[in-house]
Amino acid sequence: MASIKIGRKILVSEMAPHVHSFEVGENKVNKIVNWLKSWIQKSLETGKIQQFDLLPSKAELAYHIGVSQGTVQNVFRQLEDSGIVESKQKIGTYIKINDTVKTEKLTSKREMTVEIVKKYIQDKKYKCNSKISSAREIAKQINIPYTTVRLAIMHLVANGILKQVGRDFVLNSNNYDVKDITTRTLVEKVAQNIEKYIHEKLKPEEKLPTNNELSQMFNSSVKTIHDSIKLLSQKGVVYTRRGRYGTIVAGSKEDIELYNYEKYAVKIRNYIREKSKVGDKLPSIKTFATMYNTSEKTIKKALDIFAEDGYITYSRGRYGGTFVMDIPPEGGDAYKWLALNSEYISNLDN
Repeated sequence: MASIKIGRKILVSEMAPHVHSFEVGENKVNKIVNWLKSWIQKSLETGKIQQFDLLPSKAELAYHIGVSQGTVQNVFRQLEDSGIVESKQKIGTYIKINDTVKTEKLTSKREMTVEIVKKYIQDKKYKCNSKISSAREIAKQINIPYTTVRLAIMHLVANGILKQVGRDFVLNSNNYDVKDITTRTLVEKVAQNIEKYIHEKLKPEEKLPTNNELSQMFNSSVKTIHDSIKLLSQKGVVYTRRGRYGTIVAGSKEDIELYNYEKYAVKIRNYIREKSKVGDKLPSIKTFATMYNTSEKTIKKALDIFAEDGYITYSRGRYGGTFVMDIPPEGGDAYKWLALNSEYISNLDN
């Protein structure tokens, strides 16, 4: 950063006209991105702003436009991936036009889902004015999260393909085409590039460069790299570890030591699988701590692994406690590699 001199901070009051309204089902992020791209380009041409001038903070822009900070975060991420801005911790997001960034035609997850839902409706041969399946049922059928399917359905409503009648959705028109959905999201594209790099440059058990280094290598935001690594972790290509371990290419994990709470997560996983069913109330944190001779803090961190993945839920009040929502599989992302080493698991259970 020594070679970069950060300019002045741009005020939100300078950024008119701005996005101020959204139609039902409209993609807020895309609309704000297009507006900011246009505003930045015109402001640079007229000399109103300069390279390395700071954009307003996420909180300021979110309030100015009337959206959440999360929405603005996604906007900044897309602008960074397009080579228009750059974000640095403790500094902010500043204008940095990178002419070397090559953009590809990519589709967002919602855009892909819109086409998949249209294909689903087409395959089911629904007739005009007939009720289609619920968003939850469609989500289950096409294996896409409910919230994403719901947004896609609202997009189809906004475009007149569907209409909402009470809580139901009815086919309003068969006059639509299903686009080719072979294009990928940016995260999937970057994940593919990282996976290619791993196969060409690294060996099993070797450590990947940091997310910041990968960000520079693949001309993507740190957030995009993070999501790409998460995708590769789900595929079993890499294993992400906290602390000094970093992200490691999949292979034998016998040389990697588990954190203490992860060891007890293995015990709790086995307890749930062997002694519980969906809806059961688990022993208290204090009971688990006594049972396994460890601290309550360690047990709480272990349980949080299952809570984050939706296998258990915490409930407060007189009849509260920790309840089983689903039975975890043999392994989990945080300790999946243990499935490769049954001898180590047997030692933990002793």
